[in-house]
Amino acid sequence: MQGSPARRLMKNLSVLSKYLFLAFGLFLICGCDAIQDVILSEIPSETDTTRLSVTMVYPSDCVGDSAYCDSFHIGVKAAEAALGINLTEVSGVEGDAVASEMLLRAAAQNSDLVLTAGYQMGEPLANVAPEFPDVKFAIFDVLLDIPNVASINYKANEGSFLVGAIAGLKTESGKIGYIGGADVPLLHEFEAGYVAGIHAVNPDAEVTVAYISKDATGFGQPDKAKALALAQYDSGVDVIYVAAGGAGHGVLEAAQEQQKFIIWVDSNGNPLAPGRVLTSMVKELSTSVERIVQETAAGNFMAGIRYFGLKDGSVSYAVDEHNQSLLSEDIVATVESLKAKIIAGEIVVPDTVSLPRE
Repeated sequence: MQGSPARRLMKNLSVLSKYLFLAFGLFLICGCDAIQDVILSEIPSETDTTRLSVTMVYPSDCVGDSAYCDSFHIGVKAAEAALGINLTEVSGVEGDAVASEMLLRAAAQNSDLVLTAGYQMGEPLANVAPEFPDVKFAIFDVLLDIPNVASINYKANEGSFLVGAIAGLKTESGKIGYIGGADVPLLHEFEAGYVAGIHAVNPDAEVTVAYISKDATGFGQPDKAKALALAQYDSGVDVIYVAAGGAGHGVLEAAQEQQKFIIWVDSNGNPLAPGRVLTSMVKELSTSVERIVQETAAGNFMAGIRYFGLKDGSVSYAVDEHNQSLLSEDIVATVESLKAKIIAGEIVVPDTVSLPRE
């Protein structure tokens, strides 16, 4: 039954009122300057309610960073085009767990599936998901074992091992760098794989490690990232792997100014600066997002912890027309051999680091 016009109007007003209440709550908590955009679709019609309602809650106002969040945006938009879902995208408030919980709670009240990503969203989702047992949630790059949550994780250490091997084979100075956005376990996995890959092919290489911040605020500090990169390049480092979201653009600027190499992360950044981006450690985030939405739409949502890695093609390194001239046939052959050994289990890539770092 379609219901009376009055009932439909009341339902639509209820949806709108929840988001207005959320905006007011964020105003009280964060102040005007801290409120991020909430990108709302049109108020759903009665016909729309038969379609899967999906909300993507980003960890910050990060869409447009050419890295982490853009991959999720591409994935949900692809799902929208393919499946005709009702899609809402919400930009989070960086470093505010209370605001993140409010965003997730509001999304859960109006969605069949709520997606989010990033280690900083783990605790807020752990608090919210049990409150809505009939709503399906998916989080990326976080380990959560909750009955209605799909916890999607990537073996970023494996992909980082391969780009580390490329850095170890390409360096001329024997000095190689790594810059992470936040000094947290998730980014330590990238570091651990990268350093292991370097030393697998170049055991005498010196590796310099730096983190922009102790917390997620580092992902939004390109100026500090650039300063760290310039210091590494000035010390003789000729290749830097950056895992810092939008802050990576600061390292990219430094690489271009110093005419040295950078390795991008999450998405294929090779086109950002052809000749300077040595390669990219690619995580197939957009494909995974689209897969989760498709599974849910088909009634095949799978809760629980899932891992994707080299074996299923979910992490890789990028070679294309923008960097092919930088990688010799010998380099590619060596890296492919290492890749095969990881897939076969002959090489076990570490995912933790040993302090102190060099």
